[in-house]
Amino acid sequence: MPNVDTRHVAADASDGDRKADRVAHDLLRRIVRGDLPVGSVLPKESDLAEAYGTSRSVVREAMKLLEVHGVVKPVRRRGTCVLDPLASLSPEVLRALLRPRGAAIDVAFLEGVLEVRATLDVEMIGLAARRRTKADVARLERELGELRAAAVSPERFGRAVYTFGLAVAAATHNPIYTMLVNWNDAVVRELDVVFDAIRAAAAPYADGAGMLVERIAAGDEEGARDLVRTFHAWASPRLLATARIASGAPVAAIRKELT
Repeated sequence: MPNVDTRHVAADASDGDRKADRVAHDLLRRIVRGDLPVGSVLPKESDLAEAYGTSRSVVREAMKLLEVHGVVKPVRRRGTCVLDPLASLSPEVLRALLRPRGAAIDVAFLEGVLEVRATLDVEMIGLAARRRTKADVARLERELGELRAAAVSPERFGRAVYTFGLAVAAATHNPIYTMLVNWNDAVVRELDVVFDAIRAAAAPYADGAGMLVERIAAGDEEGARDLVRTFHAWASPRLLATARIASGAPVAAIRKELT
């Protein structure tokens, strides 16, 4: 049986979560870290129940949760096998990949997420400028107004950024992109303290969104792409720097890199 360290699971016992959620959460992090390798078989229910100090029914429920998230699969005559977490589309798996060891952020994984997001956004914003309808532009203008009004409240502004992003996605008329905007929201919510680094510039952010709406409304595909490309070139280094600081890197050295 793998050496299952359950100390931090017990420490979380007062957080109000169900026991099965805590067991599943701990096992999920062990899977994304590679402590429980892809293709390996999880310990028996009885062994896990003993390790976590809980009942077999709790462990069984935790296994069902992991199965729903697509990281384990029961195999007849073998047991519960570990699947590749990178093959899962579950937001819970994404959150675990971002923080495989608890509070510390996996900056390399975040960098990969940001790279994909930046590349995808540039092309999809071009499609929004090409495919937008009058109804799309009207929705964008409404969401832009909310974005500007929300600039006084960080929490409200964060939600306004999300709903503005959904309006942009709707203008592409590609439902997969809307799904990916929601997927990205899971990253933002998990790393809220990191994304505050760019939300702090709420007024300039809203101004940039206003320019984007103008380009989409005008059907200016390349202008819209350039604007989004410039934004990501500014935002990504700051997000990664903030993630490194949040994970314990020296502040002074990182500030020097950004100047």
